Amino acid sequence: MKEKILYVSDRPSMGADMLVKTLGDSFEVMQVRSGDEVKHVPGIVLVNLAGLEDSGRVKSFTGAKVFLLGSQAEIDGSGITGAEGIAKPFNAAEVKAKLSALSGNAGEVQRTLLLVDDDAVMIRTLREGLSTSYKVLPANSGANALKILARAKPDLILLDYEMPEMNGPQVLEALRANAETAGIPVMFLTAKNDAESIGKIEALKTQGHMMKTLPLREIKAIIQSFFDGK
Repeated sequence: MKEKILYVSDRPSMGADMLVKTLGDSFEVMQVRSGDEVKHVPGIVLVNLAGLEDSGRVKSFTGAKVFLLGSQAEIDGSGITGAEGIAKPFNAAEVKAKLSALSGNAGEVQRTLLLVDDDAVMIRTLREGLSTSYKVLPANSGANALKILARAKPDLILLDYEMPEMNGPQVLEALRANAETAGIPVMFLTAKNDAESIGKIEALKTQGHMMKTLPLREIKAIIQSFFDGK
C-alpha cells in the first residue's frame, strides 16, 4: 500500500503540480484546498504557496512534517514556522528520496542509470521522466560517459547509437575492453527502425535497444522489465 501524503493547493502551479504528479508513482496523493476540512492528516503534507489563501490551516497541521513548495521568497515570507522549504526549481528525484526516507520507503533500492546522448532535449526529457524511479547520471558524449564511469558504476547504461566524435558502438567497445565496466548492462537508444540499422544494433549483443520515439511510459516499462528479469 502506498504511503499517503496531503497536497494543499489553492491555485494551479505548473512546477509544484508537476512535482506532485511525479510523486504519485510512489505515494497516494490527496489534494485539498487550504480551506477544506481534513479529517485525517497524514504524516507528510506538501503545501503549494502560490496563491495560498489560508496559511492558518496549514499551521494547524502540528503532527505532520510540512514541506512548503515555492520560490525562496515565497518560503521566506510564508510565516509558517516549523516547516521545511523546497524551493524552485524542484528536483523530483531529490524530493522523492527525502519523502521516502520519512515515510519508511527508504529501504527500497534505487537503481542508477547512465544516460548517454548528445541531444540536450532528449537528455532533459528522459532525465526528468526517469528520475522519479531511478537515479539518473547524464552524459552528453561518449567521452563524458567514460569519465563518469571512472567514478560511478550504474546498474544500466542507456546509450545513444549515433553520436558525433565517439558513437555508441565505439563507447560499447571501450566499455568491454575495460574489466571494470565490461559487465555493465547496456541498452541502445536509436532513432532508426529499418531492418539494416536494427540488425547492426542486435549484432552487438547488448541487453536490447529502444526507439527514442517511444512514449516515456513504454521506455520505463522496458527498463523495469529488464530489472525485474535480472
